[in-house]
Amino acid sequence: MTTPKPRHLETPTETTERERCEQWTDQLFRTSPMVRFMAKHLSLLDCNPLTPLPSASMASSSTEPASASATAQQPKLVIAPCPPSIAGGFSPSLPHEPTSHSSILLCSNRIFSKSHLEDTLSHEMIHWFDHCRFLVDWSNLRHHACSEIRAASLSGDCGFARELKRRNYGFKLQHQNCVKRRAVLSILANPACAGDSDKAQRTVDEVFESCFGDTRPFDEVRVARGIRLDRNMAQFQLTLHLALPSKKQIY
Repeated sequence: MTTPKPRHLETPTETTERERCEQWTDQLFRTSPMVRFMAKHLSLLDCNPLTPLPSASMASSSTEPASASATAQQPKLVIAPCPPSIAGGFSPSLPHEPTSHSSILLCSNRIFSKSHLEDTLSHEMIHWFDHCRFLVDWSNLRHHACSEIRAASLSGDCGFARELKRRNYGFKLQHQNCVKRRAVLSILANPACAGDSDKAQRTVDEVFESCFGDTRPFDEVRVARGIRLDRNMAQFQLTLHLALPSKKQIY
């Protein structure tokens, strides 16, 4: 995969982090069942995450030389350093653009392992699936909350190991509680919420039951390695197995 040239001179640490993230991303698109599954279903919606975006100059001119067009294309997976509070983000296409003109930001300085990257990439790909499949209005808090609930639940973001690292211990409804907590944090960052924590919590609660139960494009929820949530299981009880620099808002 390719990434855009950084807008500033990279430090040696930033170069190492970016190259490591690029290598892991390439490996995940070849070997991760989760990432490959989501890439397949995004492609079925004409939202292939691996095809580059056309540049503005390409869109405005059909006479541009082919060589210039190739170098002007922008990747849909952007790897760059980010503030400490995020590991990745989804930048939806603008209203006049095709949904395929979205992009995913992967924060090279906030990704600490390949499994962390897998969960983060899967989370953002679920947002992209929702954007392409359901035409999400990201300024509508109920729409945004529903996608955050689905992404937190389906991606592994609320897996048992991830929760232990966050020092959130518990077994009874721990997955559901994590999903709600993560969704509320994301809604708080939406400008339409204006930092109102009560409004964010209320919105998540209002849509939680229906959105938590919607596992498309999966038949069931893979909560963590060795743990499963069946789609049709009453109350979604856990069952143990033995075995982007952008002009757009980031979600």
